Amino acid sequence: MVAKYRSVLAVPGCARVFATALIGRLPQGMSSLAILLLVRATTRSYAAAGLAVGGFAFACAAGAPIQGRLVDRFGRVRVLAPSAVLQAVVLVGLVLAAGAHAGAPVLVALATLAGALVPPIAPTVRALLREVLEDSDVRETAYALESVIQELIWIVGPLLVAVVIAFMSPSGAVLLGGVICVVGTVLFVRTPLAGGSGRAPSPDRRTAVLAIPELRALLGPIALMGIGLGGIEVGLPSLALHAGSRPSSGLLLALWSVGSVTGGLWYGSRAWRISLARRYRMLLITGVACTAPLIVARTIPEGMICSLLAGLTIAPVFSCQYALIGRVVTAGSETEAFTWVAAALVAGLAVGSALGGASIGSLGFSAPFVISCLASGLAALLAVTMRARVEQLA
Repeated sequence: MVAKYRSVLAVPGCARVFATALIGRLPQGMSSLAILLLVRATTRSYAAAGLAVGGFAFACAAGAPIQGRLVDRFGRVRVLAPSAVLQAVVLVGLVLAAGAHAGAPVLVALATLAGALVPPIAPTVRALLREVLEDSDVRETAYALESVIQELIWIVGPLLVAVVIAFMSPSGAVLLGGVICVVGTVLFVRTPLAGGSGRAPSPDRRTAVLAIPELRALLGPIALMGIGLGGIEVGLPSLALHAGSRPSSGLLLALWSVGSVTGGLWYGSRAWRISLARRYRMLLITGVACTAPLIVARTIPEGMICSLLAGLTIAPVFSCQYALIGRVVTAGSETEAFTWVAAALVAGLAVGSALGGASIGSLGFSAPFVISCLASGLAALLAVTMRARVEQLA
């Protein structure tokens, strides 16, 4: 296992890219919780807090492809660093508005604007890996490592918010997220690999990225997978509450992420002989089987085992998605393509969370897991029906 990952980190500059990108992206795991608690404390309304977090997420999804196109056109340094600074300014404005007891519309608007300015570091890293790693096997291992790092962000970010709130306040957590984003983004764009000019755009760069049929074929399964993940994200706290242990919500979510990290590390260490597209379909189908036991889980011990199991295929599926996208995009459009993937996933997460939350009241606490299995099953079915087109990527 170690040898495969060493081959990635041995590439000059790669270790520094991963380290600085991790810092720059850490606020992604902090922002939703920090903004939720800040707006809730200010307005005393969970509805307003939910709108603020939803606005942040949807704006992030909508703004990412725009920023991705700007990165491809003007370069990473000229787009990412200014975006991080502008977002920090907006977050300061959000904290000041909260301190002045501004109304919910103002807070929601500022949170939404902050979401639109989130620098797309993750898609940029994935595009950069495609650019600098010529060997396809090494690149797939790098994508697996990138998927694991993404999961670490969702584990560490909320814990960091909890620590800051314990000693300071939600405002402090929001401000700290802005500072970390600026520092991490600046460090990232100053790395030799990320700070380079990159490849020249291809002659047909003016063609819209979404005109690539293979990319469009993958966006549907990606969005459906996001719906599945959003359902689980809502369902695990619901399971904990049903079992009479509210504090176990964090434990179940953490174990879910631990499962993903474990699966991602294992996947990236393997030398695969079957095609990438076939692996993708198999992992989607396996994901449904791994999630299904959550439907019948009733106790915290059962939930712990099932949460760990449900996470096993997440990072491997992400790794496959990144590798498939990396094979179809042309030079000069990589970042925008990866931002469309991120946008589809985030949009799916938002829809899945909304559907999962709405279903609990009428169908019970297991309903979000049923929704997750249905969405993931549809993603697998869609990948199978689009087999001919997806196979072209492998």
